[in-house]
Amino acid sequence: MSRRALDFRTLDEAVAELDRLHKAGYEKGGNWDLAQICNHAAIFVRGSMDGFTGPPPPWYLRLIAPFFVRRMIKTRRMPGGVKLPPHLLPAPALEESHEVEELKALLRRFETWKQPLHKAPFGGHSDYETWKQLHLVHCAHHLSFLHPRMGA
Repeated sequence: MSRRALDFRTLDEAVAELDRLHKAGYEKGGNWDLAQICNHAAIFVRGSMDGFTGPPPPWYLRLIAPFFVRRMIKTRRMPGGVKLPPHLLPAPALEESHEVEELKALLRRFETWKQPLHKAPFGGHSDYETWKQLHLVHCAHHLSFLHPRMGA
């Protein structure tokens, strides 16, 4: 099953898509279900505000990360199949309603965030607009693997 073309320009658009998929159902086109996608995205949204846990990435990833970040924001695409450390991966069995509501709450919290933001676990950026665009591209990337059921 192919991926859908998604490009969120606002946090409200991402929240609306979460609600649509959760209420109407979906078919998986990738490995993760909606609960796992929400849990994974929440790690990054929460981390941007509260800080990240886990070991730092290798120096060479921190060195090249700013170039990849600019490219992802410019192209509105993230590469697929990236190997992540375990602390950035979702748990295998999660409760969908809880995970959807958690991510929505974090996105709303981020939207009104006025304090300094933390650097990404791979290094680089920490300004609000860059983080916002990364969250939008990240959510669109993962949600593009879920196909709404017909009529949704």
